[in-house]
Amino acid sequence: DVTGENLAGCLGFLNSLKDDLVGVDIPRDLNKLLRKIHRFRGFPAGRAAVEMALLDLYAKIAGLSFADLLGGSVKESLETDYTISLQLVKDVVDEALEIVTKGFRILKVKLGDDPRRDLERVKALRDSLGYDIRIRVDANQGWNPKQAIWISKRLEKLEIELIEQPVPYWCVDELRMLRESIEIPIAADESAKDLRDVLRLVKIGAVDVMNIKLMKCGGPLTALRISDLCEEAGVKCMIGCGLETRISITAAANIAYIRDNITFIDLDSPLFIDKEPTIGGAVYRNDGKIELPHENGLGVKPADY
Repeated sequence: DVTGENLAGCLGFLNSLKDDLVGVDIPRDLNKLLRKIHRFRGFPAGRAAVEMALLDLYAKIAGLSFADLLGGSVKESLETDYTISLQLVKDVVDEALEIVTKGFRILKVKLGDDPRRDLERVKALRDSLGYDIRIRVDANQGWNPKQAIWISKRLEKLEIELIEQPVPYWCVDELRMLRESIEIPIAADESAKDLRDVLRLVKIGAVDVMNIKLMKCGGPLTALRISDLCEEAGVKCMIGCGLETRISITAAANIAYIRDNITFIDLDSPLFIDKEPTIGGAVYRNDGKIELPHENGLGVKPADY
């Protein structure tokens, strides 16, 4: 796991906060509560959950949408990519054709089991889809530095939008060297777990794009800090996700709406959940566009609420 967090530890962390959260005055005590939560360096998903809940409640009390509470939207729309999982070449192409038929125009293709097979996958996609469809690839740390150079040079001819986490997370100097050697933008995911990681990557000029995930960094407010730091450094941002419900996806979409430099959107997780455990929240259109609910707070709640 990227952060080392597990369900038992996360639930234990949340349980430890019960007494601090019951009966508090949110408008008066919000900052005090947030400081208490973020004294912990671990449990980023747990911290994100509590922070989202507190901000959601504060926005409802204030009569504001989540985005307006945090400063207001600066974008008219968001368009997410759709993730194609690591599979046989034929299956990759078949799934991509199906997704494009549904209206999606941006694909994020999982690679990383073998550089030569990975190259075959991307070539097959271009042969089948042409060049009107935008393609991003994510190696999920699957290549060593030598392999990353080999395949990246060949991917340059295939108009790839970015390469995400081509090498293991600890290879930050190798990320920088790869970035200096190729024309395709390099994005960090597993190498950019939190604000400290981001500071290090920015300092050495390791990447072009930082993938922000609320479950990695600890919540919306840290996500905004990462975005602002990257903007100052001239680094673009992606807002991404793991397998998450519409609660955190809606919060992440709000973050993307209020920051100009979050230009890559990878918030497709609810599309892979058969039975959505929530009601409301972010709305997906057939063309990959994400719309926010017109409600105070996040506008999403558990289905059995």
